[in-house]
Order: sequence, then structure tokens, then C-alpha cells
Amino acid sequence: MNNCFTAALTVLAVLLASPVNAKNEVDEGRAMVQAARAEIIRAELYLTAEEAEAFWPLHAAYTAETTDVMNRYTTMITEYVERYDSGDLSDEYASELMDRFFAIKRELLDVKTRFLPKFKEVIPPLKVARFYHLENKIDADIDAQLAIAVPLIESE
Repeated sequence: MNNCFTAALTVLAVLLASPVNAKNEVDEGRAMVQAARAEIIRAELYLTAEEAEAFWPLHAAYTAETTDVMNRYTTMITEYVERYDSGDLSDEYASELMDRFFAIKRELLDVKTRFLPKFKEVIPPLKVARFYHLENKIDADIDAQLAIAVPLIESE
């Protein structure tokens, strides 16, 4: 992707997985990732001036909604790591964790799906496809870093 994004992502993953993850440090890491994400999209989407004028306000609304969902995801991961570190895992918590995880993933997909026709109204479908492709690549990078940093749940 780009070095700035990779560095921001690494910082965020380490902060989320560390036992002492002050909220403001995690928020700063997430802000770095969000800024790097916008930079990548700006550099890779190749919008005309007219397209950019229509796209970026819509993208801001999209980002606001996806950020709300991802805030819950971050909270879930942070809570999991805290419980993992304290040895406070149970079958009941594992069930709750899976329910929360899939609800968040569904909600994120719902946001992306809801914005698809809106994006297609302001930029050509090929550019919309490229935008979502970039989003998926960035999300895959985030998931890969979290998979490395977040400890695997133990089943005894």
C-alpha cells in the first residue's frame, strides 16, 4: 500500500494488543490509519476535479458511518485483549464475542452496500469498483496486522 499506512497500521495493532492501551493512544493510532486510508484513496482513485467535488463529501459521510462501526470493533478487540490478559475468558464470553464480531461485520457490510448506489451516482462504476477494491485491500491489511498482534483465544 504505502509506508505511512503500514507504519500507522503497525502502531495501531501494537496498541490494541498491548495490555496497557490508553484510550487516547489507540484513538491516535486509529486517526493515523484513517488519515493514511484517505491519502491512499486520494492518490489511487484518479478523480477528475468534478468527480472529486461530488465524491469527497459523500466519502466523508461514508467514513463517519464506517468509523462508528469500527469504533465498536476497536472496543471489542480492546476488551478481548484485556480479558485475555487477565485470564477472564469463558464459554459465555466467547459466545458473546462471536455474536458481537459477526454483528459488526454485518453492519459494516450494510454500510458499504447502502453507499454503493450513492457512489455510483457521483463517479463512474469502474471508479466505484476501484474505490471498494482499495477499501477491501486496506481492510485486509488491517485484519492481517490484527491477526498477528491479537492473541488467539485458547480453548483449554
